[in-house]
Amino acid sequence: MFSKKSNSEPLGVPLGDLLLMLQPTSIKASLKSGTLTARHEHYTTHIRVVEPEKRETEDRPIEAVVRVTTELPKQLLQFFMKPGATVAMNKFAALGALFSDRGSVYVGSRLTIYEAENAWPTLHLPLLLFTTICGVEAILGAVRRSMNNQDYSGGTSDWTESDFAQVENSLSRFCVCSTGALGFTAEFGLSEGAISAAAGHRTALFRLKADQPHPELGGGLFCVLEIPYLFRNDQRLREVCEQLNNMEMAAGDLPPHFGAWCEGSAGHNPAYISFFPNALHRVSGIALNAAYWAANRTQWANQVIPSLDK
Repeated sequence: MFSKKSNSEPLGVPLGDLLLMLQPTSIKASLKSGTLTARHEHYTTHIRVVEPEKRETEDRPIEAVVRVTTELPKQLLQFFMKPGATVAMNKFAALGALFSDRGSVYVGSRLTIYEAENAWPTLHLPLLLFTTICGVEAILGAVRRSMNNQDYSGGTSDWTESDFAQVENSLSRFCVCSTGALGFTAEFGLSEGAISAAAGHRTALFRLKADQPHPELGGGLFCVLEIPYLFRNDQRLREVCEQLNNMEMAAGDLPPHFGAWCEGSAGHNPAYISFFPNALHRVSGIALNAAYWAANRTQWANQVIPSLDK
């Protein structure tokens, strides 16, 4: 099917696998010059494999970076180019974030793949598949429902107490965490020795929730990371969230970006949210991976956010 291995496996990433999985769907997909193009009815998604900005990291080398981008139709630009619109609508994000770049608005996701990670068939491929299928529609569909005052989609989550117990068992070794009521809560310290806000420490609050369906996708797993950095006003918070969503697309040493920065619930604070639809429950350990990604993102955000608030 493929004339050259370099075309179906750019930088060793087997995009040909993703192409094969998209073929039974209504999406018209093609693979050329190392880029997979997925044509939906009203927009086109590009999955590109790029070289990392810096291959060597403190832990292990980066093999490649996969960017998933969809430029929104021109007729939507007038709405999404309004100040603060992308950040406000990112509260509906699932597997990608709205961000603007050089006069256009995109929905973007990013996957940094490390050498010898060996997670392609079990984690990376399913994430990229469902991001390609429903990452954009999750936001646009939810926005349409909101603007038309339609009832939000319901649905029961496939995640259960046993999934959260697995996450607690792993994370309890390095942070304060608990489960209960179809959810999981953890605190990630922002300085050495910081354990819990109850002890007077500054911590980021991370939650997994199985009782909060997505407006468009229905049942699934909602993830939210609240950073306890308070901005002087909503405008500055929105500006920094926009910067963070752009920075998340960089080809660097960053946790996977399948979500969005938006306004948090603590008042003038940033939060990172993701939503995994029920179809991804079959991906073993995805909730645990989301928790580890949140822990790593906390440390990155703790360094980056203060430098942006100037």
